[in-house]
Amino acid sequence: MKSQFLSIACKKVALFLCSICLLFLLNYSSVHAAPNIPLNFDGWVIETLAKLEVAGITGGFHRHSLPLSRDDVAKIIQRAETRILAGEVAVSPMDRKLLEKLKREFRFELAHTKQKTDIRIQPELRFADKKIAPALQSGLHYAVGNNKHRLTVHSELEFSNFEQGTDFIESFFLPDPPPLLKSADQRFEKWRGDYVVDFKRSYLKYHLMPFGDASLDLLVGRDFVFWGASPGKSVGISDNSPPFELIRLTGTFPCKIGTLKATAFSAQLNSTWFDDGTTRYLAKRYLSAHRLDYQFSDWLEIGAAEWVIYGGDVQTVEWNYLNPVIPYYAVQYNAKKDDNIMFSFDGAVRPIDGVRLYVEWVADDFQYNPETDDPHAVTWLTGIEWYPQLIERKLGIRTEYVRVNRWAYTHLAPDNQFTHFGTMIGHPIGTDADIFTFRVSYQATPSAVIESRFSHQRNGEADITDRFYGEDYENISFPSGIVERLSEIRIGWKYRPITALNCSVNYAWRHIQNAEHAIGETEQQHRFVFLFAYAWGN
Repeated sequence: MKSQFLSIACKKVALFLCSICLLFLLNYSSVHAAPNIPLNFDGWVIETLAKLEVAGITGGFHRHSLPLSRDDVAKIIQRAETRILAGEVAVSPMDRKLLEKLKREFRFELAHTKQKTDIRIQPELRFADKKIAPALQSGLHYAVGNNKHRLTVHSELEFSNFEQGTDFIESFFLPDPPPLLKSADQRFEKWRGDYVVDFKRSYLKYHLMPFGDASLDLLVGRDFVFWGASPGKSVGISDNSPPFELIRLTGTFPCKIGTLKATAFSAQLNSTWFDDGTTRYLAKRYLSAHRLDYQFSDWLEIGAAEWVIYGGDVQTVEWNYLNPVIPYYAVQYNAKKDDNIMFSFDGAVRPIDGVRLYVEWVADDFQYNPETDDPHAVTWLTGIEWYPQLIERKLGIRTEYVRVNRWAYTHLAPDNQFTHFGTMIGHPIGTDADIFTFRVSYQATPSAVIESRFSHQRNGEADITDRFYGEDYENISFPSGIVERLSEIRIGWKYRPITALNCSVNYAWRHIQNAEHAIGETEQQHRFVFLFAYAWGN
């Protein structure tokens, strides 16, 4: 028995040392990130929490302000167990199994250990449209302290020769990106065989509970931000762009009914070249944002946010925008500046268990002055999630409509457009476009999901490089010009245990009308993506 214990301990030590070597010997840069839990490479945790929340099991959580920490998820699990033991909610057999799977994943956090080290290594074999190659994902998560004070070190990397994207699988089915201005910065340097070693997330975080159940988190490093009610992509700050180099402060405060979550961060975006033929300079660009998210009981969540993008020649950090409590619009108005201020509002209501209605609205430019003859530059989305009681809530149905009006995400000063490394920070369809999606999923087992979806997207001729110069916008149709129409049918299967073997298979057929805005031009595309991986973890 003693030798067996020593053997297991030696294996863990060897695994730890191998991960440390991988993390520090490989080159530093960055890749796209998704709003996943730390060390959750495939996103099953967020999907499971979302399903349990719609079913009324979790008692609600701040789903609109992501990412969540591992400690956040542990609290959600504990609250769900308390509600079940108190008889407040009935749990289907499948949801009970999903909750048990979450408890196994977060056993260290639930045990309130003073310190812990999580290490995960996941070699993968990836295949997508005639290309096949091995890849590697690895992560280190080290936390020391207790419930009142905790310091966390987290780092994830990806090693592959596929085009870097938010998520390997989803990146092949996202709408084709609109044309963007060329970034002056280099995202990453390709290595031998076109391989890229890219750190997805890397940060230090300090957690403090100064009084009662209130908590404060200070994060410094590289991470992503996702603000919005949609289970997919947000029309506000989404995970469509690469992660930000940022400083982020998050506070959660219990109220008489519900909880309030406040978040503020400041980040440096990529630099861009400005050249109008007479003036040429390298623009430094910055993003500051703050948000309030209120969770009322377990059936309503509402949020409001404001952010500002500013940049230009010899631009430095504006200290006024680092203030997390002053409205950015007031700062800009008093200073007579022309920075890109945006507002967002989102909400979700769960009228009955199993049904969730949600909406997002973002104002890039909203004309409240009736004397101003300019268009409203707004984006919005709305959707429904439904997990019927039939067959143990294994079936999931979601439908969503997204609309990004012309001139949204744009700005008269090209330095202030809503992009990061040439990628839209908001919804991937870009401006002057809309998309309707209908999705059906079946939870066959706690680790296996079958999914199918249909989507129809319309793209107008305008893009983020177009500015408003006084056009007769009331007579411009939406979408504008010759409209490209893209219809897609997709089916897929995912098997995702906590560790050990996991894989996925996805196929999509696309039909494009007026391809590249040419009347009568049609195309058909077939996309196939296969992932075979083995995850080691402790």
